[in-house]
This record gives sequence, structure tokens and C-alpha cells, in this order.
Amino acid sequence: MNLLRPTNSVMFLRTLSVVLCFFCLFGGDVQAEELARFSAVVDLGPDRGQSFGSIFEARDSNGRVVAGAGFMDAYNTRFRGDRHTLQFFIRPAADDNAFAIKRLPHPDLDTGVYLFDIDEKLHAWTSVRNNSVRRWDAVSERWVGELPPEVSGLRGGDGVMRLGKGTLSFSQNKATCNGRPILAPPTEGRYYCFYYAHGRLFFYHTLRDDSRGFTKIHACDWTPSDQGVIDVSQAVTLDTKYIGETPFAWGQFKHEVLTVSNQGGVYTFDGSTWKTLLEADNTVSYQVYSMLNFHDRLLLAQYPTGNLFEYGGEKVTRIEGWPPRLPGVSKNAREAQTMSIYRGDLFVGVWPWAELWRYDRDAERWHSMGRMFTHPEITDKRTHPYEDEANEYGLVTNHWGQRITGMIPLGDSLMISTSSKGTYEWKDKYDFLTDPQRREYGAVVQMRMPGNLAAQIQWKDGPTKLEFVVKADRVSIRQDGKELAATMLSDVDVASFHDSKTTWREGVFGKFSGKLASQIAP
Repeated sequence: MNLLRPTNSVMFLRTLSVVLCFFCLFGGDVQAEELARFSAVVDLGPDRGQSFGSIFEARDSNGRVVAGAGFMDAYNTRFRGDRHTLQFFIRPAADDNAFAIKRLPHPDLDTGVYLFDIDEKLHAWTSVRNNSVRRWDAVSERWVGELPPEVSGLRGGDGVMRLGKGTLSFSQNKATCNGRPILAPPTEGRYYCFYYAHGRLFFYHTLRDDSRGFTKIHACDWTPSDQGVIDVSQAVTLDTKYIGETPFAWGQFKHEVLTVSNQGGVYTFDGSTWKTLLEADNTVSYQVYSMLNFHDRLLLAQYPTGNLFEYGGEKVTRIEGWPPRLPGVSKNAREAQTMSIYRGDLFVGVWPWAELWRYDRDAERWHSMGRMFTHPEITDKRTHPYEDEANEYGLVTNHWGQRITGMIPLGDSLMISTSSKGTYEWKDKYDFLTDPQRREYGAVVQMRMPGNLAAQIQWKDGPTKLEFVVKADRVSIRQDGKELAATMLSDVDVASFHDSKTTWREGVFGKFSGKLASQIAP
């Protein structure tokens, strides 16, 4: 099934959405019956960059997950997702494979963009045009040239994140917290690919010099209450095997932090020391483009197998067939690049044919969601799309390979971005693509499946009450009595909630790292 060609179920969802909107605006009962309410007083603890994990998960009498809530922690190539975004999902009673799509106006950032989010705002980034960034304005439905708060520019691997009530940013060789410098630029070389977790700031440091060049990975103790600037000489440091090693993603498992370099070096920091799980080898391809906390493990999206690997302590292991391969495409040079959790399921994007896969853990089954491109027709006669055309223009053969570069839950949607192999400048001489085909590269697509809601919490230092409410026509997230977000939802299976069993602190987003009290379930 092609993602860009709606099925009858998709058309039904669109029609139903319009009908429900009309009903609610012109005479609908806004006091619809409440079917279920999950609530808990949570204390996330001091924000030190940790993964917060799952608040609850509810299963019906058959053991099928029907609802859940928690905080996703995903790092997809270049950028980390907003950890303060809370997801609440409800599985519909029937036709839970239905989805609808909408292609947003093209960001006009050439052939590729990567996504990041902060404060429920979606941003698209490209390395072209001096690392351009544009923010999606959902009201005017257009892209605006706007950087996130407290940064003057972003390279790949830079970023900005909410930390408690404040903002931690990494940009142009330095770091700031609420505008206050905490890491000065190096006296030689450059700092890049930052990550903050468990009260430590991690980053790579490279000096390219024939006689004394190096690449180091630093782990620096730091919390927002610290005064002054980080002294890098006090860092716990790993010297990498090759100069110029760089990561595409970071992740954490329990109290460990993992990074994988583009030369295949797999490194973990346990809070006091670095350990090499797999030695770098520049004669073998081994890259990881995404990391995501999923139930009791950390998942890693790998090239060239196109599969996910898992880390549960001690070693990283390949999961054969996760995800499968779309019939009709080559088995070679596959790259699981992007991961997300949406509507309680795991989503994975795979290069070079931009395949989108969804994993239903209860059924132990992968579902193909089609491709994020309508062209060209798939083939196993070549590894990548448009190889002949790339060679004709003197480009790298896989130049026009098709990537899914970002998947971010936002409101009721999953926002998905695409790219060619790199974020290249578009040239009009590439006349083998029509304009609509060209604009499928560097595009952003909004996908909706009924039953998911994502909203940013208001940070509280201490306990805060979170409520997840299901009514006959809508679901909502509330914090301390205030509604954060809501979305319409029909076809709720009331019986599944009455017979459900709720497990607290565990679920698809991983184990909850804070404290829970006063839990109430239907």
C-alpha cells in the first residue's frame, strides 16, 4: 500500500473527522459522557536529562494494550526529541490500521530536511544555505525562518532542549543554560554532537592535525545549579581510535549513556568510566542513526543491515527481521534510520526506499505503512533509486536514495520528514524529476492515526497531578486540573476499559524513572 494513496478506510476517517467537527461546533454535546480516567501524582525528580519513561499501560482481558501514557526519549539523526512531551494513546476498537496523511507545504530547503521539536513547535533543519532552520506555523500553515530560543545558529549535532523550567542549548562550539555560558569554545579544534543525560554533558572534540590530531569524547559533570564554566580538563575522556569519529545518535539505558561513531565504535559510559563495547573499524560499515528507549531495552537503528539492534546491558545484539524488507527492493545497503513511538506502536523508517514500518508488540507483527515517496517504482535490479541519473550528473551513485529523517509526535499527528542521501542544493538541471517529484525530497508529511495525543507538560519541581481522560467523543490530557491538549476520538471500546488491568511505571516508553503516587485507573 502506498502511503500517499489513501485507502477507503483513510477516506472514511477524513469524512468522519469533518462530521465530528461540524457536530461539535453546531450543537454537539460538549459535556459528553466520561468513559475512563487514569490519574496519578508524579514527581519526575530533578531534571538531569534522564529518560522519564512510561506512566502506565492498560491491557484488556485478552492481554491487548488498549491505553497508555509516557514520555518518549528518541534521538534521530542530528537531533534529540523534546523529552517534556507527554503522549497518551487509546487503541480503537476496530480498524486500528487506518491512517490519513497530509503533505505540508514544502519547506523550500532544497533536497532534504531533518526535524526537531521544542515547546510543541516543529522545526526543519538543513545543512544547505548556512544551516537554515524553519519553524512550522500551524495557524498560517506556512514555514517561517525562525531559530529556537537561545541559539544563533545550528549545525547538525547542535541542539536545544528544555531542562526543568529552563533551556539548555548547544551551538557553535559552546553551551549555555538560560543564556548563561556553561561551556566555552575550545582553544583548538571543535566541539560537536552534544548530549545531556544523568547530570553530565557529553560531546565530541576533534583536532585535525597531521602531527597531533585527535578525537575525544568528554563526559563533564554539570547541573543547572553549578556556577561558572565547565572545566573540560576535569572531564572523564575517551580517546577514539580514529581522528574525526562522529556519532549520528545518542541514547541511554538505565544509568548508562551510549554513543556509536561513524566508524563503528560502540562506547558506553556507566557514570564513572568509559567502556568500548565494539572497537571502531574503518574497513567495515557499521553506523547507528537512531536510538530509542522501548520497554526494557534501548533500540539502535543500524546500517547496513537495515535492522534494529538492542542493548540491555553488556552487549549490543542484532534483532533479525526488525523491521522486515519491502518485497521487490534490494537486500543490500539498508539503513534503519529513524524511530518513534506513536499510538503505542514502534515506527521505523528505512533507507534507501523510504519504507515506513509499524510494529504491533501484542501481535508480534510488523505492518508496512508503504513508502514516503511515490516514485520511482521499486526494483531489486539496483540498490538505490535513480542510480543511472546520479551517475549521469557525476554524483555519488546513491545520491538520490530516499530517507525518512524525522518522526515527531505532535498533537494528534506524527510529523515525518524526508531527504535525499544528504541535504543537497537542488539544481534545475536535474530534469529527470518533475517538480512534484522533486518536492517529495525535503518534504514534511503529517500522518494521523486515531487515538494519539502528544502535549508538552508544564514543568513542576515536585509533585504534579496528571490525568488522562476518555470521553465518548474525545480524549484529553490534564495537569493539575488544567487541560493541556485534547483531540476527537470515536469508536471507543468501553468494555475494554472496564475489564482492563493497569500496570503503572512500565510500558512502551520504558520504565518510569520518577515517583508515582495516588494512582487511579478505571
